[in-house]
Amino acid sequence: MARQASSRLYRNSKPLRDIVGDELRAEIFDGRLQPGERLVERDLAERFSASRHPVREALRMLQREGLVESLPSRGLVVTGLDEKQVSELFGIREALEVLAVREATVRIAGGVPHELGSILAAAAQAIADGDDDAAHAANARFHDEIITLAGNELLQDILQPLLGRLHWLFRQILDLDLVNQEHARLYEAMAAGDPELAATIARDHVIAYRARTMAYLFDDAAEGPTPRA
Repeated sequence: MARQASSRLYRNSKPLRDIVGDELRAEIFDGRLQPGERLVERDLAERFSASRHPVREALRMLQREGLVESLPSRGLVVTGLDEKQVSELFGIREALEVLAVREATVRIAGGVPHELGSILAAAAQAIADGDDDAAHAANARFHDEIITLAGNELLQDILQPLLGRLHWLFRQILDLDLVNQEHARLYEAMAAGDPELAATIARDHVIAYRARTMAYLFDDAAEGPTPRA
């Protein structure tokens, strides 16, 4: 049976392309849509009770984010990430996020307003409530806020095609509380206006997160399924 569109989809004023894109993105992140699964525009339009135009725009958005790819023989499918690709993604994240943290810290010291503290508080509350989805979302917002705070338009342009895969990466967390503690230490250094300390903490965070995530995803890869993207 085809999946039914969630009734919550139409309870807001967002453009339909964004509503459809958000729902498909969530399904990719939580595994309801698996790597290699086809995304047929006609079927999705029927599922969401929408015309094909907003569905087509949503699929293009997900393709730009790297969550969907076009295969010559199959059309649009959910992207899969193998061990090499995940490792490369961490390498890119380490290089670019450390740069973003350094530049964001300088701007915070200069008085630029931000929401890092409130995002950390939201993550802590979600963890306390046992709401993993909300905690994952807050984790992603924390990183997104740092990129925005950096004020580096070229950096944002470089990251745009990677955002979907980076957000997927942020969800591969075994210990949400530990990650939030690491974010709190990073925030303290940034709020103190110490860009070099903040950059060091950011690099250490990515390296530790990389080791934990690679072990979680691939140590038993021979026995388990291909990691979802």
